Amino acid sequence: MSLQSYSLGQTLAEPKPESYRDQSADEDHSALRHQNDRLWLRAQLLAGKSSPLCDPISPTHFDDLRARIKQSFANK
Repeated sequence: MSLQSYSLGQTLAEPKPESYRDQSADEDHSALRHQNDRLWLRAQLLAGKSSPLCDPISPTHFDDLRARIKQSFANK
């Protein structure tokens, strides 16, 4: 099966989880759906690749994140 090229100008819907998909779809429809899922994932990866880089993660990043999460749970 060959993958068609994907233009970033097109938008694909986010893939549905398997449990919500129509279980009666035939193999051709299933193959097309999986191809669309791969194209959607590829577009997401390319969008991430072209996004600006963030600051490097500091050694205390995860400790700070844990402290923020603990504080938000304590406030509830």
